[in-house]
Parts: sequence; structure tokens; C-alpha cells
Amino acid sequence: MKHKRKGFTLIEIMLFLAITSLLFVGIIVGTNNSIAQQRFNDSVQNFAELLKSVYSEVSNPQSVGDGRSDVAIYGKLITFGERYGLDGKRIADKYEQRIFIYDVVGRADNAGSGKVTEALKELQANVVVVTERDELGNIMEMGPAGEVQSYVLRWGASLEKVEQKDILNPGGNLFTGSMLIVRHPQSGTINTLFSNTVIKVNETLNTVNEDKDFTKATDLLTSVLARTVRNGGFGAMQIDFCINPAGAEKPSEIRRDIRLTKNNRNVSGVEIVDLDLNEIRHDASGVDEQIGNKCRFSN
Repeated sequence: MKHKRKGFTLIEIMLFLAITSLLFVGIIVGTNNSIAQQRFNDSVQNFAELLKSVYSEVSNPQSVGDGRSDVAIYGKLITFGERYGLDGKRIADKYEQRIFIYDVVGRADNAGSGKVTEALKELQANVVVVTERDELGNIMEMGPAGEVQSYVLRWGASLEKVEQKDILNPGGNLFTGSMLIVRHPQSGTINTLFSNTVIKVNETLNTVNEDKDFTKATDLLTSVLARTVRNGGFGAMQIDFCINPAGAEKPSEIRRDIRLTKNNRNVSGVEIVDLDLNEIRHDASGVDEQIGNKCRFSN
């Protein structure tokens, strides 16, 4: 008499567990990759929205907080690479990419119709103001001209330069410099200018308030406005911000390009370039220029 087999053999059970484990691992890995991609997309979109919000604020400036009629707000200064926190203490290296946004103020006089940098320099534009004087009128303390905003990219993403010269040096490609988004005092036209110089607002204020030597702060912005572009001054140019995903110690193949067009005037000039856009422009001199996603296809 034959007996019917009951249950499963040890080999069958082991095969079942192995296959189930592989399927489970595949689901987990796929889910984690999907979450990481979504977070990266969120960090890219959020930074683009930050830039758009700055253009909106410059287009619709608020009044100066202390109600002074002789002072006007002309726009915003954004710094990339300041090493000091708002509390005046040196901050950890991992926070070196905290982005600061300052109000740009100046005299409310009439300025010439020339370049916006010349007009702002004429009106003694700055991002810091005197906040305290003694009874004789001597400066006792200086501070930011308005409310300071600070920003860090979401989900650990990093902001990098287009160039990939330091791919073996983690952090060597971090984006640094200063950007002005300002209205021309006479025409009201919004201008976007960039300088490779990091205007160290926090560090300067900490130093001058401690030493009581305020000369470095009184022309903090105008001293850079007076320089040529070659010497670290401000100029109109296309700006490409490269967003690198979290955990990528060297430039990743999926870096996203957020571009500000040259002479950008409003939010429409903030563009998230398609990841796979590999577009080359050929000019008459025979030089090929990458005008697609510079962050992915740059050398």
C-alpha cells in the first residue's frame, strides 16, 4: 500500500525561503531607490522655488523696518560659502553650504541711468547698517540691513560648480560666490549679477563689532561693486547651479542643472534643465559649447 507524501522536503523549504528572500530584498532596494530619487527631485525643485521666491520679493519689496524715508530696499544679496552662522560662532564643516539671503539697502536719492553697479555704488548700497550709536553719534554696533534668511538644500543634497576639476576631493566642487538680484534705482529693471567673491557678511559683522573698527563693514558691498569682473566684481552672466544627490562624494552622473539665464529679470528665467538634454551649440569660431545639462555632460 502506497503512502501519500505529506508536507514539503527540506530542500523545497530552503528553495522557497531563498526565493522569498530575494523577492523581499528586491522590493526593499527598489523602494529605497525610489524614495532616494523622490527626495533628490524634491531638493532640486525646492532650490528652484527658493530662487523664484527671491525674484518675487525683489519685484515686490517691503518697506524698511525702521520706517526711514531716506533709505530704500533695492534687492537681495545671496551668498554661497559663508563659514559663519547667524549666532556668530564658527559652524561645522558640514554646514559650510548654508546659503544666506540679505536685503540690499541704499540711500533713496536719485541715481544715474548707467550700469546698476554704478548706480548702487553711488547710493552707497550695503547689506549691513548701523544699529547702535552713542550720544556723540559714534557707531557702537552694526547688523544686517533687514531680516536674514538662511537655507540648506534638502535631504543632504549639495550645490556644486559645473567644473569637475576636483572629483577626487569630496567637497572640492562646492558652489561659492555671491549673487545680486537687484532693481535699478532709476529704471526699476531687475538685474541678476554674480561674483566669484564670497561676501562674508557674518564674519565681517562679528569682527567689527568685537574690534569696534567698523570701516570694513561700511563699504562691505560697495567695495565689491567697485571691482571689475576679472578682479572678483559683479557681472551679468549665465549661472548654472549643479545639484548633486546626497551621499555622492564626487560629481554624479545624475546631477541636475538649475540655470539662471544671462540678464534674467524674473521667475521665468529660473530653469530646471532636462537631465538628458545634451545640446551643443556650434559658433562661427569653431568652438562647441554645451548648452544642455552642463552638470551632467561637463568634463
